[in-house]
Amino acid sequence: MKILHTSDWHLGATFEGIGREEDHKFFLNWLIPFLKEQEIVVLIIAGDLFDQTQPSAEAQRIYYQFLLSVSQKTDVKKVIIVGGNHDSPTRLDAPAELLKLLDVFIVGGISVDGKDFSRYLCSLKNEQNAVELVVAAVPFIHEYRLGVRTSMHNESEIHSLFKEKIQNFYFDLADAAEQIAQDAPIIATGHMACRGSELDDAPQEIHMIGTMGGLPSAIFDSRYSYIALGHIHRAYRVEQSNAYYSGSPIPLSIKESNYPRYVQLISYEKGSKAKTVQKIEVPVLRKILEVKSNLEQIHSILLNISWQTPMPPILAISVQVNSYHSGLDLELKNILKNKFQDASPIIAYIRQIPAKSDNNVLASKETFSLKELTPEQVFLKMCHTYNEIVDENLLQAFRSLLNEENI
Repeated sequence: MKILHTSDWHLGATFEGIGREEDHKFFLNWLIPFLKEQEIVVLIIAGDLFDQTQPSAEAQRIYYQFLLSVSQKTDVKKVIIVGGNHDSPTRLDAPAELLKLLDVFIVGGISVDGKDFSRYLCSLKNEQNAVELVVAAVPFIHEYRLGVRTSMHNESEIHSLFKEKIQNFYFDLADAAEQIAQDAPIIATGHMACRGSELDDAPQEIHMIGTMGGLPSAIFDSRYSYIALGHIHRAYRVEQSNAYYSGSPIPLSIKESNYPRYVQLISYEKGSKAKTVQKIEVPVLRKILEVKSNLEQIHSILLNISWQTPMPPILAISVQVNSYHSGLDLELKNILKNKFQDASPIIAYIRQIPAKSDNNVLASKETFSLKELTPEQVFLKMCHTYNEIVDENLLQAFRSLLNEENI
């Protein structure tokens, strides 16, 4: 029995205004035959299916066409989808009853009654109607939904309380799953930040817990033989536990282009809870490359740039200058156009940054783009500008407001 775990597709995502539809289609066109060839019986998508809570018509079209293709072209018995912090729970849940006709099981968000565990449990049965697998499909859970109020506690108290609440949730859910599973394996999902992640492994912090270094693997009951996690865009195992991140299947940032993209393949022997877990590298359509140097070196880099992917890369160019160069954008675009014609790399942006020099007034001032800063960093810079003293209480109040916006 083979299960495939993927997450963080972010359908509808862009990079500096450049749409990634073709990248997603390339991945899904690879995934469909892979599901067939590997005889995958369960596909798990662990959150952040979409990049926005109100996805574009094109992003939704890609999503529904994929589910139809899985039903028509593969032997997958069940597709299990849970909502992430980027997804709209109600939008995901709305067609859930209809999508059951395609053997798709969806949990967009946690219910008001958190103890109604039947909502999260999906079982897979064989031809003899015996249970072969139970999946506890847990979506993104904001701490607010578990009764944790960030405005009433310090960071240490929030960390302890949230850990306790979410651990109890997973343990209680394991009790309910075990009654259905009997001796069959139990798998869980989750969309959260666990230990081992780095600050830029995910697009944003989703819990106050994120500022404390992530949740420990101890929150997951040992009865889960595998926990399919989403939110972190890098594939790794959490603290030698049964919890794994698959990472995003396409590179969504410059850093993500520096590492391979993966899905996780879980295999069980028939009638056994013993498993093997294998990272499967995903082919990518193109990469996002950062080009950062002085103008002379930039010229040389662009003239000699090459790629191994089916399409040329997206370029993020930063040019060190002593003074503003008014015709720089057109100059660099013409270099690429003359060299590569229609197969030219796409330029996402061209930024001019002050070269470090004692005589350069601009170099002595801090320059940055708002797109490169987190909301908290912007808040701290604004406080500094207005000579506002930032203490723990003020910072805690800001984080509380920021988190409650994401509920």
